[in-house]
Amino acid sequence: MDTAGDTNESAMVCIARTGDKEALRRLLQRNWRWLRGLVWNFLGEAEDVDDVLQNVCVQVIAQIGQLRDPERFRSWLAVIARNEATRSRRVKHRGSVRLDEQVVEPMHEATSVLDRLAEDEMAAMIRLAIGELPEKYREAFVLAYCDDLTYAQMSEILDVPVTTVQMRLVRARRMIHDLVTTGRSERIPRT
Repeated sequence: MDTAGDTNESAMVCIARTGDKEALRRLLQRNWRWLRGLVWNFLGEAEDVDDVLQNVCVQVIAQIGQLRDPERFRSWLAVIARNEATRSRRVKHRGSVRLDEQVVEPMHEATSVLDRLAEDEMAAMIRLAIGELPEKYREAFVLAYCDDLTYAQMSEILDVPVTTVQMRLVRARRMIHDLVTTGRSERIPRT
């Protein structure tokens, strides 16, 4: 998996560990989209994501010098993000993730009102279906669609083999399809 980008990222991590703020900024910027998706997956509310990401940045700044293996930067970053998201959720005493409350992106102006209503309804059904997924499937699904990550990169972030990532995505898509087309969740495993 040692591509030029990964090597470059490892070099940036080494530089950032010495206190180089620009290298640290570039590392965070480079990983921002998938990191944002990961945090959103845990919280499910857009308004809280920025607060958690700010705390993640503070943790990264404070702890980058403690990262022993630069090759594990992404998985280290994912652990920090999960911990901060979990802490935030606990502080607010949230139960389950409510993806159905997310704002739907505005549809194209030329779409008729009826088409727009149908699209809104379908988007809501998909969000609900994503929210019904067990966490490990939802996490893989969100990572796959929030950024242009490779299976290898998702594997590193989730700390599972590539084949596990692929299987989780296949199962997540199937579960979402089943939920949207049938409206029932009896086939969704809770593990």
